[in-house]
Amino acid sequence: MTTTEVAEQLDLGRRSTYERLERLVGHDRLDTKKVGGNGRVWWQPFTDGQALPKGQERDAVDSDLGKVFDRISDGFYALDEELRFRYLNDTAADLFELNEDAIGSDIRTENLTETYENALYESLETQEVVVFEDYYPPWDKWFLNAIYPSESGLSVYSRDITERKRRERELSRYETIVETSPIGITIVDSDGEMQFANDRAEEIYGRSKDRINDLSFDDPEWTEVDVDGEPLPDDEKPFPQIMESGEPVFDHVSGISRPDGERVWISINGAPVYDDHGEIESAVFAIENITERKEREQALRESEARYRSLTNDVLDTSDVGTFILNSDFEVVWINEAIEEFFGLDRETIVGRNKRALIEAEIAGIFEEPERFANRVTATYEDNTYTEEFESHVLGEGSLEERWVNHWSQPIESGLYAGGRIEHYTDITERKERERALEESERRYRTLVKNFPNGAVGLFDDDLQYTAIGGELLDATGVSPEDRIGNSVYDIYPDDIVEEIEPYFEAALEGEANSFEAEYNDQNLFAYTLPLRNDGGEVFAGMLVVQDVTERREYQRKLEESNERLEQFAYSVSHDLQEPLRMVTSYLQLIENRYGDALDEDGEEFVEFAIDGAERMRQMIDGLLEYSRIETRGDPFEPVDLDDVLDDVRDDLQMRIDERNADITTDDLPCVDGDDNQLRQVFQNLLSNAIEYSGDEPPKVDISATRDGDRWSISVQDNGIGIDPDEQERIFEVFQRLHTHEEHSGTGIGLALARRVVERHGGEIWVDSEPGEGSIFSFTLPASQNQDE
Repeated sequence: MTTTEVAEQLDLGRRSTYERLERLVGHDRLDTKKVGGNGRVWWQPFTDGQALPKGQERDAVDSDLGKVFDRISDGFYALDEELRFRYLNDTAADLFELNEDAIGSDIRTENLTETYENALYESLETQEVVVFEDYYPPWDKWFLNAIYPSESGLSVYSRDITERKRRERELSRYETIVETSPIGITIVDSDGEMQFANDRAEEIYGRSKDRINDLSFDDPEWTEVDVDGEPLPDDEKPFPQIMESGEPVFDHVSGISRPDGERVWISINGAPVYDDHGEIESAVFAIENITERKEREQALRESEARYRSLTNDVLDTSDVGTFILNSDFEVVWINEAIEEFFGLDRETIVGRNKRALIEAEIAGIFEEPERFANRVTATYEDNTYTEEFESHVLGEGSLEERWVNHWSQPIESGLYAGGRIEHYTDITERKERERALEESERRYRTLVKNFPNGAVGLFDDDLQYTAIGGELLDATGVSPEDRIGNSVYDIYPDDIVEEIEPYFEAALEGEANSFEAEYNDQNLFAYTLPLRNDGGEVFAGMLVVQDVTERREYQRKLEESNERLEQFAYSVSHDLQEPLRMVTSYLQLIENRYGDALDEDGEEFVEFAIDGAERMRQMIDGLLEYSRIETRGDPFEPVDLDDVLDDVRDDLQMRIDERNADITTDDLPCVDGDDNQLRQVFQNLLSNAIEYSGDEPPKVDISATRDGDRWSISVQDNGIGIDPDEQERIFEVFQRLHTHEEHSGTGIGLALARRVVERHGGEIWVDSEPGEGSIFSFTLPASQNQDE
């Protein structure tokens, strides 16, 4: 098997697999051999107990062994000492396009390559196993062959490895790119163990990858520092950030110390790698040594400061490199920027012919020297036009790698008329931004392609889709190819375009919006938002769409259900009120007219009946009020909870005085809500705190705490408390923990409070233990007009 095949079977990296196989070879457990350009195969030698049968067994082509060989997926055939076919299985016959008439024929008469023939001779002569790869032009295929000698000839196994060779070539190209990359590349698994580091990464860190992996984040030798030299906390380092957020990290700059104590500045870009289950399996990092750049930046800043204090010569202090040439195209002046860009010394340059200077000292520093030389010197042949182009300085030796823009024009008057002025502007940052933009677009395209539960599209200034994808497209059978390159005007009906166009235009102007639309019998919820580059400029827009058809249908049914519930509750209340009033009235008549004639039991029975009828009326009224929380509430507006609480205390003042209740409160906030419904919440909670205070005078404390854009309001009492097992039940309709003889009430107050809080987008809960009092808490949105 090849290294790649073993790696795939063991689910290991190729390098890690290679190291393990080498150790097995060192222990005489495996044999190996290099094949092809840079491939290698591995096999386990036959032991004496596993050896293939010798000559006489191989002659039995009709034996059970032959039947087995006919079933294996590899080609197998046997040759005698004259290299004539003695046996071949079905796979071998298919591979070499042979039939049973080939038995007894010489294999050398078939399409045998020179490599194959030499391998057969070698195995016959040395009586050793020969393993090799060979390419067969007639079938445009690669085969892996293993030749085993025996007393009666040779046994040959052939496997079609054409597809594997293709993968190896692709993998080899990728590995070559990674290993020869000028950028350090590392891969760290989710446990923080280094899985791969290329040579450049080991060079940057000054350590082997094993040593890098041994270091922990809090190891003094591995302390990362910020630009001010202060140690970075763990949560600001790239690996923990990626593992925590699942998001890429870009342009992380920090300093580290090499083993020799040298401080190195690095720039890191990192991204998570997800497995098939959506879990982060590793993180990949690109590391660049920017020490020289940092030092040059500092040195340049210091140099510029000194230079500005000595001269006001605008050209000489300009960041734009400048050549001035006379009519013979000889250099008469260069500025300091040219010296830095090209590594030239003005004292040795002035007076030299520019064409000769380009050939001797300038063109060679560019990535495309011939192109650079031809475009610049062409202007010396025809000095009538303006020339502009971009070139890449390789940055070899003492030169800094950079991109420069060349711009030149003829000098038409003055001392150097007939000559030429050439400017070189460093555009490295712009090119880096362009590369970053390309990377960003690739990331967006990846998001677009794999967006779950919806669809994503990127669009340009012409409202034309440049990328589109997502599971919603798959579900609706829409092909991305039908969308990419087409604008919204080409794709959607006029009425849809009229509705969505303003949102698309707003995204390109930097504004994000959300809206709903109906398209293809679907209810869609959409977001449009701007995409910005590192400079904050909008370069495209994004559309994110989710199918909310089922959600809207559910919402419609829920609204219909609520409406029917309200109608039912109203009907029940209305229809029951009249007979209930009649029962109450006749009971009161009996009490008034025949009260003196009733004995003590009769009076008590009448009182029970009246009390029961009154409780039923309260329950009916409470049920009606509960059903109308959503439909009969007032619109939300800023509500001062201090004012609400003052009103509630006024309403409950008699009960407060009767029970000698001590009520304390913090300053309560202003929230967005329904004033009347919030008054019900406070009245129910405060009434309960007084009612269930036990034998001691009630003590109630009301407080508020801010959490982002929400307030948490708490009402704490010293009452009898609530068993934890009963705390959820008390918020249900008509659920009571005590009899009417112990405590009055309908059992609907807390259910109504929860319904009100939920209408306001909050939640309500209780923390309590029997005998330890209770704390009822609920959350409400802060008023948008309230200061932080």
